Amino acid sequence: MEKGANSRASSGHSYDVFLSFRGPDTRHKFTDCLYHDMTEAGILVYRDTESLPVGEKISALLPAIENSKIYIPIFSTTYASSPWCLRELAHMVDCTLKSNENKKILPIFLDVEPDDVKLRPNELKPNLYIQALLEHQKQEKFSTEVESWEKALIEVGKIRGWNWQEHEGQGVLIRSVFHTVLVELKVLYEKVTKDLVGVEDRVEAIIQELDLKSDKVRFLGIHGIGGVGKTTLAKVVFNRLLSSFHGCCFLADVGESSRRNGVVHLQKQLLSKLLGSRSVSQILGENDAINMMERGVLRNKKFLIVLDNVDEKKQLRNLAEKGDWFGSGSRIIITIRDQSLLKIEEEATEFSTYEVREMKFDHALKLFSRHAFRSDFPPSHRVSWSETIVHILGMLPLALEVTGSSLNGKSQKIWGDTLKKLQIAPPKEVQDTLMITYEMLDTEQRHVFLDIACFFVNMDKTYPLYMWDDCEYYPHNAIEVLFLMSFVKVKDDNTFWMHDQVRDLGRGIVRREDTEHPYKRSRVWKHEEAIRILKRKEGSSTMKALSLGHHEDKLTRDEFDNYPDLRFFQGDGVFLVGDFNNLLPSLRWLSWQNCPCKSEEFVANFPWTELLVLDLSCSDITDEWVGWSQIKAASKLKALDLSKCKYLTRMPDLSTLESLERLNLEGCHNLIEIDPSIGKLQCLTALNLNGCQSLQELPEVIGCLKALTEIVMPDTPDKFRLPETFGNLKSLLTLDVSHRQISKLPYSIGGLDELRRLSLYQCTKIKELPESVGKLKSLVELDLSWTSIFHLPDSIGNLKQLKVLRMSHISGMTKLPSVIGKVEKLEELDASNCWNLIGEVPEEIGSLSYLRILNLSDTRISGLPNSIGSLKQLKVLRISHMRGITRLPKAIGLAEKLEELDARGCRNLTGEIPEEIGKLSYLRILDLSDTRISGLPTTVSGLSNLQTLNLELCLELEKLPELPRNLTCLRGATNRHGICAGEYHCSSH
Repeated sequence: MEKGANSRASSGHSYDVFLSFRGPDTRHKFTDCLYHDMTEAGILVYRDTESLPVGEKISALLPAIENSKIYIPIFSTTYASSPWCLRELAHMVDCTLKSNENKKILPIFLDVEPDDVKLRPNELKPNLYIQALLEHQKQEKFSTEVESWEKALIEVGKIRGWNWQEHEGQGVLIRSVFHTVLVELKVLYEKVTKDLVGVEDRVEAIIQELDLKSDKVRFLGIHGIGGVGKTTLAKVVFNRLLSSFHGCCFLADVGESSRRNGVVHLQKQLLSKLLGSRSVSQILGENDAINMMERGVLRNKKFLIVLDNVDEKKQLRNLAEKGDWFGSGSRIIITIRDQSLLKIEEEATEFSTYEVREMKFDHALKLFSRHAFRSDFPPSHRVSWSETIVHILGMLPLALEVTGSSLNGKSQKIWGDTLKKLQIAPPKEVQDTLMITYEMLDTEQRHVFLDIACFFVNMDKTYPLYMWDDCEYYPHNAIEVLFLMSFVKVKDDNTFWMHDQVRDLGRGIVRREDTEHPYKRSRVWKHEEAIRILKRKEGSSTMKALSLGHHEDKLTRDEFDNYPDLRFFQGDGVFLVGDFNNLLPSLRWLSWQNCPCKSEEFVANFPWTELLVLDLSCSDITDEWVGWSQIKAASKLKALDLSKCKYLTRMPDLSTLESLERLNLEGCHNLIEIDPSIGKLQCLTALNLNGCQSLQELPEVIGCLKALTEIVMPDTPDKFRLPETFGNLKSLLTLDVSHRQISKLPYSIGGLDELRRLSLYQCTKIKELPESVGKLKSLVELDLSWTSIFHLPDSIGNLKQLKVLRMSHISGMTKLPSVIGKVEKLEELDASNCWNLIGEVPEEIGSLSYLRILNLSDTRISGLPNSIGSLKQLKVLRISHMRGITRLPKAIGLAEKLEELDARGCRNLTGEIPEEIGKLSYLRILDLSDTRISGLPTTVSGLSNLQTLNLELCLELEKLPELPRNLTCLRGATNRHGICAGEYHCSSH
């Protein structure tokens, strides 16, 4: 910047960067290129000209330096020969020391060494800067300034800058300087609202998922429903990390930008930000950019890239299809609604996902309050209303911001009206955001989504699958798509979960099918509307599903006269009477809970033959119920729910239900017999007998059910016998006899070839496992906790697929067998609270190369073997209250992925912790409280991920070394004499 810059500086104009350089050395080469790169990016740069008269030069320079944010001295061979350069440098140093602003000096050692600038003598060659200062000293007019110049040179020489080597090329150096300047000026920062609440934990979790230590290229998909805050989190992470990369790029709203401007526009944006604007001139089509990236133009540097709101695979293919397009250590973050787009398959690439869920309630209330009241908490007269609104909005950030802002300064009447509207539908802005995802669904997927939103939230997913499959909605694929788009989750108990805002979106879509006439809608779930439709006989061919809720009135054929496409009907306690011949031809699911046991006019000619799901749960029906004879006609029935039918004493003859797959008898307390006809149900996959406390045994024919994959056993108060034929259930996947009074497993259990999970939790009468348990070749999880088993059979070593072995609280167990080392795929071993477990852990445990969690807490084990260092995947080691252990083995430092080490209460653990612990670079939690350790090694200062260190009640502790700066929680660093010798040097505390 020449005369124009000087004149503006003299009037107090602010600059981003002040360049200090020796004109003859660098003006027309390095400095000129750096200057133009920065000015083209919109950075205000001051570059002086030596042609200015002396008086004007001084009047321009000093204000320009004072009004600049970053100083870049470019040290060349003759820099120190120029009094002007040295005056600039001294004034820069003076400004950084005196200014309250965050000014920074970024030195470039262009063709000199930092030692030259530090004025250190060199035996091999003369120090040009020392010689230059001696020359200045000889001139009387400079003699009084030389001392300040000397101090400035030494001070700046200490600053880490760029030490250019000729073989690197100046272009590489210029890009590095340019990127650093952008970072320092926060030019690259993405704008984020000041009202951020509750993001810190999420940001830390995302950064941890990115694993910045790995040299591999890593992709991270941040997914969640619209309005949950994916983009905001990506921006915060981007701003936090960009200084650690050679280059960075945040492409906002990729999906919309791609449709509006084309993908080539996005490719040019990406490459120009990473390589410079000159690099994209030859890109004319999308293949040009792909070819450039495949050739490796981005392969020599570590980049941070965010692709925000990607909604088509084509966008990923054109911007970041392969990890080997980018340099080692690069990170590509993608915010997305549909997880199915995130498929990067490459050996050199690591890939993971992070789901953004709704906020915690207290954070949500705070965010809402900031927008509604401009404070962190609502005023007392608005607390109740605010909490209600936050609950209705489901802790969704976008909804909270939109609604809060709309209520700012509004009257009580407006608040009341808003509350009523929210109870019907979410704010329009939120609906519009979520509708983008809905419109991406195909017709079948929309049907499944609307069914769940209207009827099946928090309901088991199994029964709806039968109905949707018959409708050819391809439900497994549809649910997968809805899951990947964060519209639906399937919880651990196999029930559907949907965010309240998403549920309300679906119900709103159905309401808008006909806002005036509910009977013309496809689904009705409100009791009042359903009753009104039936009573008025307003049947409609558009109606697909109808729920009455609880209703004990009579319904005849007249009410159901015009429902040709009704496939789901729910009437709790309703009386169906009369002749239903030729009615409801499409009905596939009848939910008839609290079905009346005695009825003078029981329904005739009901379309049983087409039913797939029949739910008669919670009914007073008995063994003599008149309906049993009619139900026998339901030859297509897939699921029959008789749970909580408390008057049922004998399972009826169901032999005609040849398609039946699921039979639920849970909670039938008075059931004493399973009818032998069950042996004819060759399609039966699930039998639930939980709560059938009067049932004493299973019939021998149970072994005939070759398709059975799941059986939930009854919890009988007396001994319950498993028949020997039990071993014939070759397809059984889960056997859970937890809390049961069973005393023995039949030897035939070894025949359960497909069994994946066996739980004997709290089966206190079981004292041993049969050797045949070793034949369970598919077993993945075995829970023996709270049993009375004395030892594990040697055959346990044959369980080659076992991943989880739980055997906590087994008082009779005295040792871990060496055969445990043969369970080669074991990931979790829990032997905690086995109070009589003694001796050392067998050396063979080191063979468990997949082990992630080892819990030996509250045992009498006396030591860990050196083979503990062979557990390369171990993340959690819990040995708390192991009174017998006296030392930690040095080999623990070889368990390189260990994140948590809990040794609290090991009161015989003495001396210093081995220095090898400093090798555990992933360690986050170290608990040594209530031990007798005397000290920590100095190597703990290198534990860069350590966040929590607990030293409470360590009474023998003498001193602390320097602790990691990232430590966020230190507890109880005191001994019996008081504070630990004042040796705590962690500057962050």
